Amino acid sequence: MTQTQPPASTQISSRFLLIVVAFVTCLIVSNITAVKLIDVGDFILPGAIVIFPITYIIGDVLTEVYGYAKARRVIWMGFLANLFAVATFALVGILPAAGFWGAQDAYDTILGATPRILAASLIAY
Repeated sequence: MTQTQPPASTQISSRFLLIVVAFVTCLIVSNITAVKLIDVGDFILPGAIVIFPITYIIGDVLTEVYGYAKARRVIWMGFLANLFAVATFALVGILPAAGFWGAQDAYDTILGATPRILAASLIAY
């Protein structure tokens, strides 16, 4: 019995998947690290400045190599993944903490800001 290959239009290259994963990871990580403010010379910047610019570079590469339609789909997938992460952070944040766990305030401070950061990220994009 011979195996048939799917049509070329449905095959996804490993390189494309790697780029998609890199984009989504950079987007989510940057929205979490945006909470920390860092001191760079005379400027106070969000920690996301370290990785967020990479999302624009990856977006440009996607557009140039794979076309605008695929790049747009990847960007929307990234925002949906980010929305899922933020919703998860919010759900876990409202669940009652274990009595011995004293870090709820830290959790709320860091991950409680992610909905605002996601909204700002969507508006900025």
